[in-house]
Amino acid sequence: MRKGIVVWIIVVLVVIAGIAIIDAGVKRPINWHKTFNIRDKIPYGLFVFHEELPYILGKHRTYRNFDDTFYEEIARLDSAKKYDVTLIAIDQYPDLDNEDTKKIMRYVEQGGDVFLSALYFEELLMDTLGISSGRLDYVRFQPTDQRVTYTLAKDTNRIKVDKSNDFWIFDKLNAKNCTVLGHLHSRGRALPNFIRVAVGKGNIYLHLQPDVFANYNILQEDKFRYVAKALQVIRYKEILFSDVYYEWEKPRTPLRVVLTQPGFYQAWYLLLIGLFLLLVFKSKREQRAITVIRPEPNLSKDFAKTIGNLYYENGHPGNIIHKKIDYFLFTLRSLYHLETLDILDEKFLKQLASKSGVDPEETKTCMQLLQQYRQHPHHHIDDVKTINNTIEDFKQKAHIL
Repeated sequence: MRKGIVVWIIVVLVVIAGIAIIDAGVKRPINWHKTFNIRDKIPYGLFVFHEELPYILGKHRTYRNFDDTFYEEIARLDSAKKYDVTLIAIDQYPDLDNEDTKKIMRYVEQGGDVFLSALYFEELLMDTLGISSGRLDYVRFQPTDQRVTYTLAKDTNRIKVDKSNDFWIFDKLNAKNCTVLGHLHSRGRALPNFIRVAVGKGNIYLHLQPDVFANYNILQEDKFRYVAKALQVIRYKEILFSDVYYEWEKPRTPLRVVLTQPGFYQAWYLLLIGLFLLLVFKSKREQRAITVIRPEPNLSKDFAKTIGNLYYENGHPGNIIHKKIDYFLFTLRSLYHLETLDILDEKFLKQLASKSGVDPEETKTCMQLLQQYRQHPHHHIDDVKTINNTIEDFKQKAHIL
């Protein structure tokens, strides 16, 4: 493995370990966002309320979540002529368009019940019911979460909703069909904030403080009693709870397990960022690998050794001697431009000694030995060594490479 890759791996592992150590020691801030989601365990989720609802209203009832709009869910109930059902929705600002509102009104007229807790309701719903709501007058009442209290009808126990900064009341009611079920108290005034509106055979329950149903408040004993008593108005055995976040939160990717767990999705995005950085740094042009071109090996020595072994094994040293002498004479002809037909000729010997720089007597002795072996009919392997030594000695003295 290349050294650079090893360094990268070590760096990534060190970074991951560092992040894990830092993350383990970090105190996570509390999420005070108001989601009113039945899956959220944060202060303003509805997880506790959703889990406790069967214990509050009794296990003899049936409970089901619906993830469609009010229009679609009520359309199914209408088709089944099922009007003995209570639909519950809790949110800051429920998303009820005109068609939803009309469908709710028709369903309640047939005998169904709807329980809504929110800060604000659509104008069409309020106008249809002949009522209106608004914020508590801040100039007149100067409300805070510690100055405002809440009660239910026929109950003198007051509760405070901590960290609440929105205070809504009903400022107009229709005496013919409205019943006040709860009040907001501020500066000695009791103002309605929880009512029942009779519509045909059914009822619409409107509550203007959804914060009291959130995890943060319902885990407190006095708020839990308030919620339990407020829900006692529900009369039907089948309860449908609006799960408006179901489709929005439902994972649609094969990575849903990773993306829904905080530790997993942090590691996933860290991996993606790391891969991106790796591509950025590795995309820089690098020098192409240079092929090592090795020089052609000199096989002359091996070739000569092979040929020599061949002649030696065949048992013909005379052939080697003649080849050796012929090659030497060819060298003399090429180098000194001399005729080698008669190597014992006085003129030849004199010219060779002069051009080679070898002593004339040594030159003559060498040529006589070569001539002797050329004419000898039988040779021994030792003769090959003698001829070779003689020729090499002459070449060394004549400086022939």
